[in-house]
Amino acid sequence: MLEVGTLAGTRLEEMPQQYMTESIRGRIYDLHIETSGIKDERGAALMLALELERRFKAKVIWIRVENGVIETQIIGSPFAWAPLIAALPAILGLLGIIMILVSIFTVLASIPPWAWAMLATGVALLLLGPTIGKMVTSK
Repeated sequence: MLEVGTLAGTRLEEMPQQYMTESIRGRIYDLHIETSGIKDERGAALMLALELERRFKAKVIWIRVENGVIETQIIGSPFAWAPLIAALPAILGLLGIIMILVSIFTVLASIPPWAWAMLATGVALLLLGPTIGKMVTSK
């Protein structure tokens, strides 16, 4: 579980559908996002906070990531709800791609240098071996 920031109140009210066109300046909104699982909670929280700030000027004041559920409170200058809700899967998808790349890098970094040298030698022999063999055996 990861929790960062200060929770701004404990009473939540569901916002009526007709008011979900644009946010009101200075008002605090609570987003509840359920995912299939998050391995790097800190990375997910940081990425979500940075992207919401960059794309929508929505400042994250509190975020909690636990068991695949992201709860966050945001304050924003007026932003439209439809693009924000539509951007959440893209932001979390981007996080997934970054996590895959970090995993691949971690696996590749754990391979010792002598193994890379053996791989390079094997590829060189595979490519140059027939040419060298013809040069040695031809009379």
